[in-house]
Amino acid sequence: PVDNELTAPYLAGLNPPQLAAVKLLDGPVLVLAGAGTGKTRVLTTRLAHLLHERKARPWNVLAVTFTNRAAQEMRTRVAAMVGESADAIWLGTFHAIGVRILRRHAELLDLKPNFTILDEDDQIRLLKQVLVDQNIDERKWAPRVLLSAVQRWKDRGLVPDEVPAADESDLAGGRLGEIYAAYQSRLTVLNAVDFGDLLLHCLTLFRTHNSVLAEYQQRFHYILVDEYQDTNFAQYLLLRLLAQTRRNIACVGDDDQSIYAWRGAEVGNILRFESDFPGAKVIRLEQNYRSTPHILGAASGLISKNDGRLGKTLWSAETSGEKVTVTGVWDGQEEARRVGNSVESLQDQDTRLSEIAILVRAGFQTREFEERFLTLGVPYRVVGGPRFYERQEIRD
Repeated sequence: PVDNELTAPYLAGLNPPQLAAVKLLDGPVLVLAGAGTGKTRVLTTRLAHLLHERKARPWNVLAVTFTNRAAQEMRTRVAAMVGESADAIWLGTFHAIGVRILRRHAELLDLKPNFTILDEDDQIRLLKQVLVDQNIDERKWAPRVLLSAVQRWKDRGLVPDEVPAADESDLAGGRLGEIYAAYQSRLTVLNAVDFGDLLLHCLTLFRTHNSVLAEYQQRFHYILVDEYQDTNFAQYLLLRLLAQTRRNIACVGDDDQSIYAWRGAEVGNILRFESDFPGAKVIRLEQNYRSTPHILGAASGLISKNDGRLGKTLWSAETSGEKVTVTGVWDGQEEARRVGNSVESLQDQDTRLSEIAILVRAGFQTREFEERFLTLGVPYRVVGGPRFYERQEIRD
């Protein structure tokens, strides 16, 4: 079909960089999408455009998201845009895609297709059995700590034989590599995997069975990845293997929003995209639809000091709005007093309480605010959890 606004009404309303990100279908593309710049819309529209232009059939597209909810929403929106079912698209989280691949080729990894996926409690229980066999005191070496170290290796795509000696340090008396190997053996005997294995086993499968890798390289004509800044090294390796042949990979992410290093995310995956895929096009989505220029200015001023970023400048067509104020206080109680005074002042100006929100970094920080509002007689609602004094341990 001729590509114009009439035959593709879903393209209407996109700004020029968004339109470029949607239409540039072939070759490697990195879309640097700042906060509030319409990232999800670009990703779903690009997916719809691939199908509308007959560049690929649904089963030739792999789209990876970070939550099942995001995958379902994308599937619904794509179906609405192109007027046909999007069920055949390989659309889901990394782990969901991993399960689907492993169920089809389980025998090649000494597993049966009906393998069990262990939750964290089962993993801890299994690791405790390994520690008993290895004569390691779990009171000295907490199983949860050891399991976290093993999972970090899995996030880096390392099987037991590949763990560097320097990585083992003094955990479990320098025997964590042995524990990892024994833990993996027990999983195989039980016909079970843990979440880290869902990707690690896929990597092993592709590295040891070239015909299987070639099958998926030929199957996936186009690969789309959401939240690329949150990928870990194993996920990165998996994407590189799958995209090697056709190189039609589009990754959407924001190096300024990478906050999951503590669970294995590698912001370096974004930073080296252009060297991994020579000739890659980088498109920056910088028009923000969510915030006012003053807020964007404050955020940009802070993030510009970060090392290791590709850089972009967010802007908004909105009016300037109120300026950001920064207030230094000695403690939480003083902060609560000041916020309480501000709330009462806003009430005097006929602002409804339902239009006022207080954001905290951690749940325990609501306590001072709750105490202050109880003193002032200001009604409030804690979102995302119980009120401090309704928690069971506080009631006790």
